[in-house]
This record gives sequence, structure tokens and C-alpha cells, in this order.
Amino acid sequence: MKTDNAAAPNGYPHPAVAWFTVAILFIAYVSSFIDRFIMTLLIEPIKADLSLNDTQVSLLHGFAFAIFYTVVGLPIGRMVDIYSRTRIAAIGVAVWSMMTMACGLANSYWHLFLARVGVGVGEASLSPSAYSIIADTFPRERLGVAMGVYNFATSVGGGLAFMVGGIVVMMMINAGGLDLPLVGHLKPWQAVFFVVGAPGLIIAAMVALLKEPRRRARSADGSAEQVPVKAVVEFMKAHRTPIIYHHLGIALTNLGLFGIVTWFAPLMIRVHGWQISDIGLLAGGALMVGGFVGLVGGGWLGDRASRRDPAGGKLRVCMVMVLVAIPFAIIFPLTDNVTLAAVCWAIAYGCGVAPIGNGSAVLQQLVPGPMRGLASAFYLFVINIIGTGFGATVVALVTDGFFPESDGVRYSLAIVTPIIYLLAALCFWRAIGHFRSHLKTLDQP
Repeated sequence: MKTDNAAAPNGYPHPAVAWFTVAILFIAYVSSFIDRFIMTLLIEPIKADLSLNDTQVSLLHGFAFAIFYTVVGLPIGRMVDIYSRTRIAAIGVAVWSMMTMACGLANSYWHLFLARVGVGVGEASLSPSAYSIIADTFPRERLGVAMGVYNFATSVGGGLAFMVGGIVVMMMINAGGLDLPLVGHLKPWQAVFFVVGAPGLIIAAMVALLKEPRRRARSADGSAEQVPVKAVVEFMKAHRTPIIYHHLGIALTNLGLFGIVTWFAPLMIRVHGWQISDIGLLAGGALMVGGFVGLVGGGWLGDRASRRDPAGGKLRVCMVMVLVAIPFAIIFPLTDNVTLAAVCWAIAYGCGVAPIGNGSAVLQQLVPGPMRGLASAFYLFVINIIGTGFGATVVALVTDGFFPESDGVRYSLAIVTPIIYLLAALCFWRAIGHFRSHLKTLDQP
């Protein structure tokens, strides 16, 4: 993988090399979302074993992961602008995989909380590295699709967490847990963390073998240009209005997405009486189909729209897609028809996830090459501290506070998600005009 390959005529890597790079990063991102979302299927057994309420579980699933994922991501983003991006990503994959396995050793709430913090620390390295690598691997007119494919890993990972996770959970429940040398007996939910975390160590080796792409921005002597942190801060301040609306729109979208993905399995168990094994296939398939349509199809739509409107095309797609998602976000938790619930959930997710790939592509369009690592880390800080950190908790707080009955989560979802999607659409609408006026002032590499 380290050997040199022919470059495309425009100076970018050959398309085969470019897509191979995306494929490996895609696999790593899939692994991260399996490790991140497997807890969705384990909410009920963890609650029962550790005597927790919905809000406490939501903090494990979201806030514990997000707090250090976002904070550590900022210095990692700076490292991405200076050091080997493939090496940084590979170390991160190894760390989060080991910390996922450490979740399986937890026997108390705070032990599990700290292990989830460790998962977040490891995962903080991947996307800043990947965004910068992909932006230096694909020309701008193909960046939306490339980012969409990379971000499609969130749906595949989440889908596999449901599908494969459902099978693994039931296997561990039927087996009564797992006995490991030096570790001893693990309860079924603890054993699941070990099973899903171990393959990440192999994936870390695959990422380490990727070829580091040439950075698009170069200094006078031909080396990678290193921009002072102060310059990055000044750039962000100078373009703060479009950046604020862009980041907040994606963050709110992520907030809604994280809520519906986290609470879909409990909804099916509490309202429709389903078993974990049954939910896995249904939810996993719906998540992957919805994600493919939203991320890859949405990325294609964004690229197509940006040919007519380079500044506002992708953002307009973001706005329209979250508006389309709203009625489906109301129907899926309230209907008593399981099939309709699954279909509407997939549409609410697929339309809602479309801004994620387009949003990251817009960021690369706005920010000069030498600043992309730190700028991407700041972007991920905002969208994850809001979305990942509180998406599950907002729904849980409404459930525990206003709908404490067993099926109360359906009403929380029907209220919270549509409101959040509407606010996100307003942010995208406001961002379009500001991007159009500011983009022409930028000196893009």
C-alpha cells in the first residue's frame, strides 16, 4: 500500500488509489460506529443490571463519549495539519477498539462511563484525519460524493451495530455470558463489547499502511505549509457568520439524528413488544438503506446543485432534506403499525443524514488546505458536543420529566425531533446567503 501510484492528470491521485483510500477509511469509520452504537441495543440489559434510568443511560451513550471526543479532537486536529494523518488515524482506531473492550470489564456506572470516555478519545482522531486526507485526494467537483461515501459509514456502522449486534447479543444471552482467561466471567452485555471491539485492532493496521497523500497547499520550498494557530483563529473569526450558521445547522441535524437512532430500539421494545434479535435485522436494514440514499444520494445531489450554485447549492440541499424529514419524524414514533414505523424511521433518518456529507464538503470548500485539520476538529467539536453529547439526553429528559409511562418515549420523539429539524433548516437557510458573499473572498488552494 505504501508504493507510489500513478497520479491523475489534474495532480490528484489516480481514481483507483483515491477510492481505495476512501474504502479503508470507510471500514475504519464503520468500526467506530459499531463500537459507538452497540450500546443502543444494550440499553435495556444495562439499565436492569446497573439500576439506571433513561437519563443516566443517555449520558453513557452520548455525553460520556462526546465530552472528550470533542475536547481532545481540537489538539488532534492541529496535529493533523502538521504530522502524518494516516498514523494519527491508525493510533486512534487502536485506542477506541481497546477502550470498547474495556467497557466489557465495567461492573459499575462510573467504570462504564470512564470506558466510554476512552472510546471517545480514540475516535476523535479519525474524522479530522479523514477529512483532510480525502480533501487532498479528490478534486473539488467530486468531493461531495467522496465525503458522502465516507460518511455513509455512519449508517453502515449503525446498521451493523443493530444487525450483527442483535445476533451477538442474543448469542451471549443464550450462552449466559462469556468466560475469558485472566478476565473471568462476563455477563452477556459485557461480552458483547469484547466481541465488537477486538476486530478494530486489525483495522488499525490497515489504516497505518495507507499512503499519505500530498497536501494541496505547499510552502515556498515545496514542503507542507504549516499555518500558525493564531492565523486559523483569525480566519474563523473573519468568517464567523457563515461558519456559525453552517456548524449550528449540522449540529442540530446531528442532535435529531442521534436521538432517533438511540431510542428506536427501546421504542420497538416498549411500544411494540419486539425482542432485540428481531429489532436488529429491521433497524439495521432500514438504517443502511436510509443512510445510502441520504449520504451517497444526498452527496450526489449536493454536487449537482453546486455546479449551478457553487456557494449555496449544497446548503440548499441540506435545508430541503431536513424539511422533508419532519413529517416522517412525527409519524414513526406515533404509529401502531410496525412496518410503517420502520419505513418512516428510515426516511426520517435518510433525509436527516443528507446534510452530514454535504456539510463536511462545504467546510473543505470554505477553509484553506493548511487549516483543514484544526478547522475540521473545531467543526466536529461543535456538532458532536451538541448532537452526540445531548441528542440521546434531550429525548430522555423529556421522557423522564413529562412521559414517565412505559411507552412515553414515543411522545418525546414525536415532539423533540421535528422541532430540532426545523431549527436546523432555518440555520441552513441563513447560511446560504452568507456563504455566497464570503466564498468569493477566499483564496482556496
